[in-house]
Formats: sequence, C-alpha cells, structure tokens
Amino acid sequence: MKPIYPSLIFPDTDIFNYRQFPLLLFGCPLYYLQPVEPDPDTPDNDRDIFIDSGLCRAHIPAPLEDDRQRFTRLIHDIGERKDDYAAQLSALTMAAMSSKRDKFGTEQRYQIISSLLGKTAAAPAKENDKQLNLWQARLVLAISEILKKEKEDLHQELQLLDAQEMEMYRSLQGETGAEETDPFRELERIKADLEEARPREVKMRFRSWLTLMKNAPLPDAALWIASSPEAGDELFNEFEKGSDELSVPILELSMPERIEAGPTHVVSQVSSFLKDSAPIRTKIISDLDSLINAPALSSDSADNLLPSGGNYPAQWAELVEDHFPVGSHGRSALTFYLLPNCDIASLLGFEPTTGRSPTVHGLLAVFKR
Repeated sequence: MKPIYPSLIFPDTDIFNYRQFPLLLFGCPLYYLQPVEPDPDTPDNDRDIFIDSGLCRAHIPAPLEDDRQRFTRLIHDIGERKDDYAAQLSALTMAAMSSKRDKFGTEQRYQIISSLLGKTAAAPAKENDKQLNLWQARLVLAISEILKKEKEDLHQELQLLDAQEMEMYRSLQGETGAEETDPFRELERIKADLEEARPREVKMRFRSWLTLMKNAPLPDAALWIASSPEAGDELFNEFEKGSDELSVPILELSMPERIEAGPTHVVSQVSSFLKDSAPIRTKIISDLDSLINAPALSSDSADNLLPSGGNYPAQWAELVEDHFPVGSHGRSALTFYLLPNCDIASLLGFEPTTGRSPTVHGLLAVFKR
C-alpha cells in the first residue's frame, strides 16, 4: 500500500487496539513512538500484519540494546504481578515522575530507577543524567499504557451498569437503605476520579514522549495527530506560549469510535476504506497541503480556508457509514486545526531534518471520542 498522508500520533505508544484503529482511515502510514525495540527472536505477528501492510510504522529513537531484556522484564512484572510489590512500584514510579524537579531531585529519581532495576542507588554524574531521563521517560510511558488499559477495562465494566439498572437497584433498597452503603455511589466516584486524573496523566506522558522523540530525527510526517483532546491541549498550550495568534479549526471528519476485529480483518476493512475513499481523501490532502504552505492567510477567510471544505464532511460521513455503520462502530471525530505561522517541529524544539521541509503553518488533528 502506497503512503497516503504520513502522520505522527502522540503521546500514545500502543496503537494496536480497537480505539486507535480508526485513525488509520486518514493518517496512513501512521507513525508511532516505540519506546523499546522489538525482540528479534520473538516476532509479534499481530503488529507485523499492520506494519507489513504499510498502515503503521514504528519509530524507535532511543533503543535500549543490551538493557532491553531487563527493562521488558521489569515492565512485565509491574503489569502482571498482583502483589503489593508490583502495586507499590506502579504508584511510586508514577508519583516520582510527576513531581517537579525542585521537589524531587535527580538523586532521588535515580534512587527509584535504581531500585526498580535492582542496582545500587547512587547519584549519577552529569554525563549520565541524559540516560537517567531516558529511563524515566520509558517508565512513564510504559506504566501509563498499563494504567490506561486498566482504566479502559474498568470503564467497560462500569458501562454495563447503566442508569436504569442503578435506579432499579436503589429502589430495591427501600427508603430505609443507608445512602452511604450504596455501591453505585462508589462507582460514580471512581468514574469522576478517572476523568479528573486524565489531564495530569496526559501532561506527564506528553513530556516523556518528547524526551524520547528528541533522540532521533522526526519521521517524515505531514500531519500530527493528538490521540485525545487533552493531548491536543498540550500542543495548543505550547503554541499559545510563543504566538499571539489563535489556532483555527478548519475541518471535522466523522470517524468510527472503534474497530473491533482481529488484525487481519481490521487491515482488510481499513484497506477497503482507503481504496473507496481515495478520491475524496486526495482532494482533502491537496487542500491541506496548499493551506499549510500558503504565504499569508486572510483574517476574514477563517470559515472558508479549504476551497472545497463545505462538501467534505458529508461525503466522508457517507463513506464511513458504508464501511463502519454507526450501530456497530459508534462515532467519533477527527478535527483539524491550523496553527498560523507555526511549524510544529520547530515549536517543540526538534532539530531541522533532511526530510519534509518546514511548513509555513502547523497542522494538527485531534481525535475526539
């Protein structure tokens, strides 16, 4: 499959799940950060199907090499072991990585990482500080993926208890039932806590993602894709710090909320959609490329920056419905924003590369469920 519109997703590092597959419908090939290189002796057949098809490309800016096995064994223990040791490791590591440097110095951070790796704790020399930061970033990203999976599983379980079931249960308790013993009140509290923690987590993941990504040239991607509105906010915040201009929403495309199937079937479904949507996607891409390289933007044209933008959403939505009916796949949206006079790579401090030339304006797509 020939590249359609090379894209880079952030800050997620595990894109091989039903909630991320919809992004393959536009951002193809989809580059993703892989914090640890794969084991050459243990191929991952499910992931290889997507990579071999040309839908995805792994980007490994800081391979672990000789330390790979030790790190993967550590993450496996944290994710799989259910004893107090593993639970404390997760909590301690996430708490440490979220603390500010002035409150949690390099020596203390090194002690935690050393304890995880079974080494003797000692303050690192300055030349080792970079390596410490890379270990820290990998731990944050790896543990974040573990926690994200646990949260998604919990959300699915909570959704089984809809409002009607909760109300029926409460009515069965009778008027004498003690309110504090209501188990659904606790579930509602858990839901609220999960949502409250998300922006803080995403900020930490975004910083860790940047730390690893800056160790190699960026992939040759035309589009940056934020995996959530919170992730998009991290980039918008950086943009607002250095610019007096505002980001401009220019296009919103309907997407499936999920694509649940085995790897081979997902690849087949996505490939079929890419084939049938090629004419409209070609027009959208052409307009986007013209827009981000336009030397000047008229302040009164914000509502009509894309020449053919008025017809895109309806045509695209029809194709999505044909391939991924709303009844079985749900709906989400991919919203495109223009960052006037801002090259995203330069904004985030990446070194110039010999690949794609800097654009006049930045282009960010935000996945909204």
